[in-house]
Amino acid sequence: MNEWSDLTEEELMAHLRRTVKQKEMPQESYANQIMERLNEMSRSSRSERIGRGTWKKKAAISVTAAAMLGGVVMGSGFVSPVMADALKNVPWIGSVFQYNSDSTLQKASTTGLTTAPNLSVTRDGVTLNIKEVMFDGNRLAFVIERQGVDDDTMISPYPPAGAKDEKGNLIQTVPLEQQKKGYIYMPDVTIQGKNKFFGMFSQDVGKTEDGQDIHNMAMFEIMKGLSEMNLPEAFDMSVKLNVSGIQEPFEFVVPVKNLAKGSVVLHPDQTQSSGGFSYTVKQLELTPVTTRLVLDSKGSVPATSEQTGDLSPSKMYYDIVDQDGNPVQQNLIGYFNSKPGTEYHEDEAYKPFDKTPTSITIKPYTLTVKKDWTNVSDSKGEPVKTYHKDLEMTIPVVQ
Repeated sequence: MNEWSDLTEEELMAHLRRTVKQKEMPQESYANQIMERLNEMSRSSRSERIGRGTWKKKAAISVTAAAMLGGVVMGSGFVSPVMADALKNVPWIGSVFQYNSDSTLQKASTTGLTTAPNLSVTRDGVTLNIKEVMFDGNRLAFVIERQGVDDDTMISPYPPAGAKDEKGNLIQTVPLEQQKKGYIYMPDVTIQGKNKFFGMFSQDVGKTEDGQDIHNMAMFEIMKGLSEMNLPEAFDMSVKLNVSGIQEPFEFVVPVKNLAKGSVVLHPDQTQSSGGFSYTVKQLELTPVTTRLVLDSKGSVPATSEQTGDLSPSKMYYDIVDQDGNPVQQNLIGYFNSKPGTEYHEDEAYKPFDKTPTSITIKPYTLTVKKDWTNVSDSKGEPVKTYHKDLEMTIPVVQ
């Protein structure tokens, strides 16, 4: 920003326009959209009266330049209301995943494992854009950008048509014409004819370098059901997005590429048992982005001396470590507040190992639960784990 500090406001605008024209954009329309916003900003800036201070305008323009050209949207506290409004409508340039709280998505972005299709559809003044896609054979995530809506909320608060409550009763919905325009419902994704995936939809996509939440973005992630499809290295994914207040859905055909190299897939079919409980590891997969464990278990889970009376064991869960005992975190743990069953099929995703291990040890554990099946917690509020040493299994990693 210092290199622009001695320029007049008009010179700053001119410099920014020249830079935008010369900048290689990921989507041809971005340059035109940015130039339009610059023209609006210029007109608004001229209409502002003396009293705001020339340095504030320069700072705002400089920050806007950084936002437009570097893909970092600075906090509105640094800029005037006019500039803040302009920033909200500037298309995001560059990777979004690099700002995500998930370190594996950050790594995928910075190591070239994501793609930027930048597909846009506009309906009734609202534009949706598929910004960035990551697929490693197990896990698929993509980012949706929204423009044309002055609301930080992305995900629809309205129940979709046909939604039911926990008792199976239909939930009353809000008529389309009464809905506020611009909220996005859960994406409908189809891959090679299959469209029922276990997914997570969130508008918490990350924070910019100055700690501000990224707005007008949402991320959908498919966490299970892809590996067994034996998908090719490249394929098309259909995405349909219904938006509140707009009759026609936004539809995309998104090219997906698996850029993760050096993946290891093992089918050990190895069983470990103790008492009346046993489990068999069917598959173990390691990619630069994900570690995946697939197993089947059967039998009643064992109880320890501490898990008696009013306390009992939960279903079985599984931690995994490398040959040196270094663990990798499980992406999502589903706690079941109910009596454990006697048969489970587990398909769980974990963070990747820093480097390919020579062996992986699976460490089964149960949680201690109360009569109402809620977890007993320690002093830090974490569920109390009981590991079952006699059920541990070590699998060599052969590439």
